[in-house]
Amino acid sequence: NIIFIEHISAGCQANLFYADEPKPQLEQWTDAFRSYFELAKNRTSQLGQEINQYTTNLKEQIDPLAKVVTKITEGADMLRERIEVEVSTVRCALKPYIEYVTSPFEKGAEYIKESLDFEDLKATVLQKSEELRESLEQGVKELQAKLDPST
Repeated sequence: NIIFIEHISAGCQANLFYADEPKPQLEQWTDAFRSYFELAKNRTSQLGQEINQYTTNLKEQIDPLAKVVTKITEGADMLRERIEVEVSTVRCALKPYIEYVTSPFEKGAEYIKESLDFEDLKATVLQKSEELRESLEQGVKELQAKLDPST
């Protein structure tokens, strides 16, 4: 407790009051919360400003890149469309030549397919294989007989 004394021109007069009167604990907690809340609010505001500045800087850097990407994409789309048109034109122009060149081969393949009976061919190959085997066996026996006169 502190006692303040005021000097009045007519004389001295003592003025007593309590400068540091104790606060109730709830009021102390309330003051501490308010102080913390103000500090948090100021820090949040500062962080918000920093985020806004960062966002602005990032946008300023990204905008030119986005424009370049857009131009590249548009150019690629136009180029793809032009190439598709050119390929289609070339395909149409070459179609008669391709048909002219491939037609004899297709006709020949079709003729061979129609004229060959694969079952008959298979039977013929098996028959000729058997005849060749028999002929080789006969030739081997004759050769053995010539080389070995005792048999």
